[in-house]
Amino acid sequence: MRLFLTLMLLSLALLAATDAYTSPRFILKHRSSGRCYDYVNWWRLGHHYEKFRADKCDKADELVWEQVEGHYGYLKVVGTKGHCLGPWGSWAKPGDNTAIFPHKNCYSSAMFTIDEENGYIRHAGGSYVHPYPFNSEKPNWQSDLIIHKGTNYNNKFDFVQKNNHNAKVTVIPKPNVSGSWKKVTCWADVHKGELKYSVKVGTSKSSSSTTTHAWEVSFSVAFLIIQSSTKYSGSFSSTYQEQWHTESTIERTIKIDQDGGTVCIWQWIYTFDQFQDTFTFRSFTLRETRSETAPTQVPMGKK
Repeated sequence: MRLFLTLMLLSLALLAATDAYTSPRFILKHRSSGRCYDYVNWWRLGHHYEKFRADKCDKADELVWEQVEGHYGYLKVVGTKGHCLGPWGSWAKPGDNTAIFPHKNCYSSAMFTIDEENGYIRHAGGSYVHPYPFNSEKPNWQSDLIIHKGTNYNNKFDFVQKNNHNAKVTVIPKPNVSGSWKKVTCWADVHKGELKYSVKVGTSKSSSSTTTHAWEVSFSVAFLIIQSSTKYSGSFSSTYQEQWHTESTIERTIKIDQDGGTVCIWQWIYTFDQFQDTFTFRSFTLRETRSETAPTQVPMGKK
C-alpha cells in the first residue's frame, strides 16, 4: 500500500512537471540601446564563474521562461543544462542594484514574471530587472543586469528571435477568456412600484495562485483577446476602460408595471484565466428577466 501511494505521488509530480509551460526561445534585447545579453562562464583557481552580460546581439544567448507558480517562473539559459538567472545571494527580496547571475540551482528567489506589453521583467520580490547602471539609456559594456525598485523607460526590454533581432517572440501565450451572465439579485412576488438594487462594476479582486502578487490583464490586451474571439468578438465596449482598474458600486432603480411574478437582474462578466490565475471584470451591461433563468445571448453591438 505504501509503495502504491509513493508511485501515485511520483506520477502526479511527473504529470505536474510535464504540464508546466515553457516558452519559445528568445534573446533579451534592451529597448533603448539595442544591446542584448549573452552567457559566459569560466574557471579560476578551482571556482566556476557565470555571468549574463550586455553585449552585441550577434553574441546573445537564448533564454526560455519556464512557468512555476502562477505567472512567475524561471528564466533559464539555453545550453546550460537548466541554469537559472537569479539575484546575487539568492535573496527573496533583493535590495536595489543587486546583480543578476546564472546559477545551476533554480531557487524560489529566481522567479520572474514578464510583462511583454510594456517590456518589464518583474522579480518575485516585487522589484524589476534593470540594466546597469540604473536608469541608463545604454548599459555598460559587458555589465550585469540588476534588480531595482520601480520602472522607467530605460528598463524596458524586448524578447526577440536570435536570428532576427527585430522579430518579437511571444513568451507567454494569450490567456483564456469566458463571458457569462451572473445573477445580481432577484425578487419574488413583486408589486407595482420601484425596486432598488446595487451592483459592483469594474475589476474584482483577482484570484492568484501566488500569495504575494495578483495577476492582472490590461485593457488593451483584453480588448485584443476578445476581439479575436469567435464567440465574444463585438461584445467588448471601449467604455469599459474607465472602470478597468477600479471597482465601484452603482445604485439602480427599476419600475414594476404589474403585480406578481419574479424579476431578476443579470450582469455580464468576463473572466480571464491562465496558469491557475484568474482576472475578473464586471461590466456595466445589465439585463432584466421575468424568471430566474439566465439570459443566453452574448451582448453584442458594443462600441
